Amino acid sequence: MKTLKFLLLALLPCIAFSQAKVGTAGGQFLEIGVGARAVGMGGAFSATSNDISAVYYNPGGLGALEGHEAMFTHISYFADMSFEYGAFSMPINSTGGVAAISISSLNTGDIDETTPSHPEGTGRTFNANSVAAGLTYSQMLTDRFSCGVTWKFINEKYADVSARSWAVDIGTIYRTAFHDLRIGIGVTNFGPDLTFISLPAPLPMSFHLGLAAEVIENDHHTLTVAFDMSHPNDDLEKFRLGTEYWYDKKYALRAGFMAKPDSAGSFAELPGTGMHFVHYNLGAGFKIPISAYVLKVDYALEDRYWLDIEHRFTFGLEF
Repeated sequence: MKTLKFLLLALLPCIAFSQAKVGTAGGQFLEIGVGARAVGMGGAFSATSNDISAVYYNPGGLGALEGHEAMFTHISYFADMSFEYGAFSMPINSTGGVAAISISSLNTGDIDETTPSHPEGTGRTFNANSVAAGLTYSQMLTDRFSCGVTWKFINEKYADVSARSWAVDIGTIYRTAFHDLRIGIGVTNFGPDLTFISLPAPLPMSFHLGLAAEVIENDHHTLTVAFDMSHPNDDLEKFRLGTEYWYDKKYALRAGFMAKPDSAGSFAELPGTGMHFVHYNLGAGFKIPISAYVLKVDYALEDRYWLDIEHRFTFGLEF
């Protein structure tokens, strides 16, 4: 509990004295949600993180996993870009913890080259791609408290110019005895700037605080409600609310949204709050036991108002 209190106190100044610095951070691909399950819940996953996608959302949640897990996500991103993410985790018997590796990649495909003298195109093309590869370790320190850390190498390339850096994610989850209420706290993308030629850009570091609990839980029905609040270094606070319903622990439906203050291009304002809906999310998934394996398939739809609707597919395997 002392660790939990310390982390909460450390987050308070960041929440109280926040201000927007939109567009000042590099490595924006690091903020793309990787799991269709979590995205279907609006990204409110800091305290829920109980599968391999915890590697991205809160490495503290990975410590509760008991077997091997693997996942792969594909996103049809706007402007014909594609995003891929893969991860694999396994228990470490000698330490009682869980280790994982992960990799993500955003690729633009071929882009027509234009210059001031050839505004219609030179006939040549170039592309841009971003890659992050990570190592994660997480462990249950008590029967209710777990923590984890991810170290990742980052590389961004635009035509013939590239920049490299590294970052650390740190997360914890505390599980209470009340309806299994969980409190998740973490910081993501803490590391040195990305420097293109001589121009440095900070990484999109963010502090996260999340709550999650099962409001209904019996033999056939499980309903989870989750809330997340995050403070990025390049934007105002973001608030996420998500729900997940399971029938027979095999079939799932999800919904969620993200809101923040003073948001241009939003759907609507929440009356009397100064908050604006930024995007809505819907999702579904199922689990299929196959011999000693469990196949998991999840889909999420994300509507960002001005941008195209994003579709995410995640395939997972437990064994």
